Amino acid sequence: MELLYLKTFCELVKWGNYTRTAQELDYAQSSVTHHIQRLEQLYGGQRLFQRKGNVVILTAVGQKLLPYARQMIELQEQAKQALSTTDLDQTTLTIGTIESLSLYYLPSILEQFRQQYPHIQVKIILDQEQQLIRRVREQQLDIALILDTPCQAYGIEAISLFDAQMRVVMHPQHPLARQSSISSRDLHQQPLIVTEEGCTYRAYLIDKMKSQGHASDIHLELGNIEAIKQSVAKEWGIAFLPQFVLEQERNNQALCIVPWAEEDPQLYSQIIYNSTKSLSSIATEWVTLCRAHSIMKV
Repeated sequence: MELLYLKTFCELVKWGNYTRTAQELDYAQSSVTHHIQRLEQLYGGQRLFQRKGNVVILTAVGQKLLPYARQMIELQEQAKQALSTTDLDQTTLTIGTIESLSLYYLPSILEQFRQQYPHIQVKIILDQEQQLIRRVREQQLDIALILDTPCQAYGIEAISLFDAQMRVVMHPQHPLARQSSISSRDLHQQPLIVTEEGCTYRAYLIDKMKSQGHASDIHLELGNIEAIKQSVAKEWGIAFLPQFVLEQERNNQALCIVPWAEEDPQLYSQIIYNSTKSLSSIATEWVTLCRAHSIMKV
């Protein structure tokens, strides 16, 4: 649905007039207005157009969005062309990923994919990064989405999607909540609520603290992100999580989210696939949707 709004957005830029845009798209004028309003809501409620005489022109925010919108539309067109000339007999797409990406990144992509390809069965397999890499290499998975440093594993091709900025999460009453950023030194002997072993950002935090001589007090180890958030809200400890799993928590008064003060851990969301064979047309379309979605996260 977001791509539909972006197409209307680009047409309105082209014609500068709601009535002409509606005529060109064969929409009611109210539909054009609705598409623009929904797009503004999706991107923080900021105005994309302003009136100048009898025409509408882009605001500064709209000008910033325009190249991304055109790129997303172009990616969709490229995918359509690729699929029109390749074999579409594939009926199942098997995707491996980790829990955080499955919960907070994939749902909107999956919804759009199912709208376009309702005949394709999508299987989501959850595992840790190293096991996902192995399963892609052994061709047990068509593709996988991981969160890791740039993947350079043998027999694997990787496509970077977005940089996962890390955040420290605590109860608002915690003394550290008043700081503008948190370092590994601040977490020395603080009760930590961490994900299970094998998680890349848990390993980064523990290694970073150890290298600087700071003790990491693992108070709770949980395999579920929502359980970690709830534990922090109960004042059981401090969590270290990527920003994308916290997007819905901005108005949560039980959590305080503070930037990480250390250097960027360079953890990227990546699509990986087996380098010894070409991606199927269906897998290519999935990759295209992921890349288009990730452009808007930048």
